[in-house]
Amino acid sequence: MTIRTLALAGLRVLAPAIGSAQVGYEPRKSPYRDLEHRQELTFQGGHFKARTDPARVAPMSGPMFGAHYEFRMTGPAYFTASSMLVASERRVIDPTKLIAERDLGTKSTTMLLTDIGFALNLTGFKSWHGLVPSLGGGLGVGAGFDSPDVGGFKYGFPFLLTFRPAIKFAPRGRWQGRIDATNYFYRIRYPDSYFTKSTADPTVLDLTTKRNVWTRNLGLTAGVTYTFGR
Repeated sequence: MTIRTLALAGLRVLAPAIGSAQVGYEPRKSPYRDLEHRQELTFQGGHFKARTDPARVAPMSGPMFGAHYEFRMTGPAYFTASSMLVASERRVIDPTKLIAERDLGTKSTTMLLTDIGFALNLTGFKSWHGLVPSLGGGLGVGAGFDSPDVGGFKYGFPFLLTFRPAIKFAPRGRWQGRIDATNYFYRIRYPDSYFTKSTADPTVLDLTTKRNVWTRNLGLTAGVTYTFGR
């Protein structure tokens, strides 16, 4: 079962409770409490879990850290902006060599994953027992601070799609906590050299393999949030 499926199932379970949230409770006994501030700035860190690509040359899993900003526009809807650095490595291969000699080891690669978008608090502009489940997503761009390797491959500047289920921990006061499970969708582009036969061995990738491959990669993060603005 995918994260998207779980999130949708959670929304169906929460919807009836949200609809009846404000009825049947005295204010002091209600599990719902109005949030105090419109803006949130979260400093977070965690782990980037990369999906393995067909050629096994894309950036691999590694630690990630950065910041996430949210601004309440109206009701439960927020504008969001996120920027995360990933300290990764990637495998380098030389397509002009025999299979036994192609693997040249790994090299360090730093990725910057930035997106802007929207999010929806599933409990409105309120917390439920101090918790605020959220669903969000956006568009953005990745940036790989590397040059093409000997085989002509580089991470480059791929277009990003994100899907971001999250849970906020909102006690009274300006400081909160947050846990995110961000799905990053981006495309890996393979150079022509991976499909060009230059030795007696097979090419790096079969000619039936797509030259542009979409991958879904998961960023699991936790952070501390400062809230401000009324």
